[in-house]
Amino acid sequence: MKKIAKFLILVLIVCTFGACNKSTTASTQGANAADNREITVTDGAGRKIKLSKPAEKILTNYPIAVQILCALGKQNNILGADGNVIKDPLTFSPKSGTNKVSSANEMNVEQIVASKPDLVIMQKKNQKIVPSLEKSNIKVFVANAESLDELESTVKNLGIAVGREKQSHEFMNYYAKTLNSIDNKLKAVDQNNRPKVYMAGGAMYSTPGKNMFQNSLIKLAGGVNVAESLSESAKWSQVSAEQVINWNPDVIILTQYCGVKPQDVLNNPTLKDINAVKNKKVYLMPSKMSAWAMPCPQTILGIMWLSKKINPQVFKDIDIMEEVNDFYQKFYGTTYTKLGGNVD
Repeated sequence: MKKIAKFLILVLIVCTFGACNKSTTASTQGANAADNREITVTDGAGRKIKLSKPAEKILTNYPIAVQILCALGKQNNILGADGNVIKDPLTFSPKSGTNKVSSANEMNVEQIVASKPDLVIMQKKNQKIVPSLEKSNIKVFVANAESLDELESTVKNLGIAVGREKQSHEFMNYYAKTLNSIDNKLKAVDQNNRPKVYMAGGAMYSTPGKNMFQNSLIKLAGGVNVAESLSESAKWSQVSAEQVINWNPDVIILTQYCGVKPQDVLNNPTLKDINAVKNKKVYLMPSKMSAWAMPCPQTILGIMWLSKKINPQVFKDIDIMEEVNDFYQKFYGTTYTKLGGNVD
């Protein structure tokens, strides 16, 4: 049996909204889950997908889509790669069962068809298998949520597709309200004197250029990305210690996936004269459960956290842990604290 695509079920919480993507539209003649009237949504590849009713059995290989579905209260409708339902909306540990495939991370078209999903959600990079699935009358939603606008559009369209339009609006309204609040507070910060920020990505000397998602996070949080002018491509840029020293950032942000801890930077004699090091403004961005520096539903928490680290006086009245717990309770039915999370 020919293997076509790798379906990820490890789905760590791997993720914010800006203005709505004008090129993406969604419409429905039956907005409620109880309706059986035809639904039409537009996916991340610009394709229109028609469903006779809201999707109940959903198969996906895209971690961000899993998170969105869980936030919409549809976690019990997600099929794992082995056909098991993924229960936990935050760790996504699949329950054991008898229908496992030869490899938990792989699946082929025949197996997808056999699972009889109402909707398959896949990343844009996997869309080459869409024709094969559609020949078997499988509905496929190509998700593309690698920017703030794309993330918003994906939530909007998936909310309609799974009969959770009301929840998707609540989710987007939370983002819009939070971003507006942050922006209003940042009006008190001199535009020409915003703190300079260096963010470490895949390694200490890997940093985002102007077209990277992380660059927009720094801007939204009221900082200036020292590496903004480096590259026009949406890839991490490799730099040297000398370059970071020359930039002399006021704040250094370490992502969970950079492999470096704040103490490593503070104890590095090469970097000792950088303002961020001298003032001990070197921070590890949360969280182990979800990379808040990546496009995912929890990205808004990353922006709030960044805002307070970059401009602490402006956001001194914000209790980050309280905000994070409220977010998790509202959209996941539990608190970040109960899950063992903490925010430094």
